Amino acid sequence: MKPFVKICGLCSAEDVAAVAARQPDAIGFVFWPKSKRNVAAAEVADWTRALPSSIAKVGVFVDDSAEEIARTAATAGLDVIQLHGFSNDWKNCETFFQSLEKGAENFPIIGKRSWKVWQVVHLTKDETAVGPCDRVDAFLLDSYSAESPGGTGRVCDWVAAREFVERSKKPVLLAGGLTPENVGEALRQVHPWGVDVSSGVEIAPGKKDIRKVTSFIEQCRSL
Repeated sequence: MKPFVKICGLCSAEDVAAVAARQPDAIGFVFWPKSKRNVAAAEVADWTRALPSSIAKVGVFVDDSAEEIARTAATAGLDVIQLHGFSNDWKNCETFFQSLEKGAENFPIIGKRSWKVWQVVHLTKDETAVGPCDRVDAFLLDSYSAESPGGTGRVCDWVAAREFVERSKKPVLLAGGLTPENVGEALRQVHPWGVDVSSGVEIAPGKKDIRKVTSFIEQCRSL
């Protein structure tokens, strides 16, 4: 089974079209004002209007309320919600998901009533906080940085990641410092369900290097 491939941090219609032509499984957009890759929901909706349904649209959120996430996800037309910074609050996850589902009703999308949810896990910081909420659809492992929740280029601990994958009952994506040069070895060592890359295929923050994107996807598909 080929790994699920997500290209994250897209910031323009040009990059969306170019990346989509390489047929990843998902593309990601950051909805965090402090990020250099921050985008507006209305822009994403416009850029992805002609996106094939085979490519999932993922939104990255950092400590937003369920209502705000639902509003943004509905406006952008997202398929997946990726949550950063929520691990200390999973004891209240049922309340969070109820609010998210209510938001889906308040901000309906034609043909879509809810979104898949991925929880981000920083192995060196909050791994012990993972697990109390069965409502998430997948975990995404990333390296920890106090300055930024993602897109730092720091490589994840692959040994710890492999151990996490082996005991997880949910699909696991690997992120953190992945590049076209190391993703093959990462897949062989960790055996994740999927991989997520942002800075590893960029010319500069928010601007994709399409040659690197192509190479990254080819490396994943060749295994």
